[in-house]
Amino acid sequence: MDYERHPIYMCVDSWIEDDVRLHSCGKEPGTVEWIEGCFKPGDVFYDIGANVGAYSLVAFRFLSGNTKIYGFEPGFVTFPQLCRNIYLNGAAEAIVPLQVAISDQTSITGFHYQNLLSGGALHALRTPVDQYGKRFHPVFTLATLSYRLDDFVRQFGLPLPNHLKIDVDGTEYQILKGSEEVLSHPELRSILIEFNEKHGDVFEIQRLLEKNGFVLHSWQNENSVYCRRELQP
Repeated sequence: MDYERHPIYMCVDSWIEDDVRLHSCGKEPGTVEWIEGCFKPGDVFYDIGANVGAYSLVAFRFLSGNTKIYGFEPGFVTFPQLCRNIYLNGAAEAIVPLQVAISDQTSITGFHYQNLLSGGALHALRTPVDQYGKRFHPVFTLATLSYRLDDFVRQFGLPLPNHLKIDVDGTEYQILKGSEEVLSHPELRSILIEFNEKHGDVFEIQRLLEKNGFVLHSWQNENSVYCRRELQP
């Protein structure tokens, strides 16, 4: 992968992995800057929408393995690649792969696929609606385990995150609604959230983040926002 500081290895079985995932640092340099500028040794990172693990692996390499990373990836085609990439990089002690969708309900619900390529994206949970709010015809729908993040953390005793990345192509607000206990904890210092400005939930996302003390720090690209917790005087 194109991370200049350290080698990162990836299993490549699709054109998306070859054309996009291997070039994740060049595709989203702001995400790399966020990791390198905010993460510290010993931090806990939740990567929601981890895909094949590109940014989980950047965090792993940047912190020389001195971190705990939870990579949430529900897709049945892409999840095995996430696991293979953890193996290829010797990251099993630091990165925990979880084949779970995160949302505002704890349930078993439909996960709708736009494609069946490893490393693919643009899928949707519960309702086949894309990141622009438009319905699509899924090529496949599979019942999938979905959790509120607050429920998942409580049930499995996960350490609270210091950093949270949300890249899920349309259900960002639902994830935040199911994560209010996590959002309220001072341990969480920064959030990188990717969403389309034209999506109808933009103002609700902003309101919920501000309610929990987060302020906009910067736009990382046209669709990604980095927020940090505002320190009280």
